[in-house]
Amino acid sequence: MFLGIATYDHYFDEAFFATKPGFEELEKDILEYTTTTFSNENGLGIAVNDKDTHTLDLLRSKKFVENDLTENILELTLQNVSLDYVNPEGVILKNMDVNNDLFKYRKLLWKGFNHEGPVPDDEITIDKKKRMLSARNMNSFLHIVAENEDGAYVAYCGLWYSQKTDYVYVEPVCTIPEYRQKGLGKAVVLEALKRGRSLGAEKAYVISDSSFYKSLGFQQHSHYTFYWHNI
Repeated sequence: MFLGIATYDHYFDEAFFATKPGFEELEKDILEYTTTTFSNENGLGIAVNDKDTHTLDLLRSKKFVENDLTENILELTLQNVSLDYVNPEGVILKNMDVNNDLFKYRKLLWKGFNHEGPVPDDEITIDKKKRMLSARNMNSFLHIVAENEDGAYVAYCGLWYSQKTDYVYVEPVCTIPEYRQKGLGKAVVLEALKRGRSLGAEKAYVISDSSFYKSLGFQQHSHYTFYWHNI
């Protein structure tokens, strides 16, 4: 039986740790392991729920200092909620073709997150996307794209789900600039959530404080603040 966990985020220098209720006495040892294992030359940042006073006191006792970086989590209960939407004209919604449309996906993310210049298509960049899209809980049925009449991807919602849990996680969501304000973001998110619900998910979470998600029914769940320790 697992009693606690320590893991890093995308990179070393940002980490999370937790223990099962009733095993809080392990937190000091897990924090020491986390600090030793996941720090880099910049130190280590750990995200903590603002209401978790026990962990906050522990971090402060170990010289962790509050940082400006925060994360807000919104939640949507999927049971007995309408996920209907109007399909915008001129596009079709479908699950992403992971094996054949990797560059179309990369181009969509590049433009959808407002990057400028040519889309990077070097081998290292493409390999990173391949590895992400081959993750254990990657299910292309839950990764929804809006495709225009020319076959280009113009909006996207990624949804992640493990049937060992009761929730889906929304990330990322984007629409290329020339297709914004047409309801595409709403359509791809709701279609993805509808599919997630069909597989058994009861809740959805997204790290955001955007009014866009709140307009879809997401509500405040929790707020995390990073605390930093310099080595």
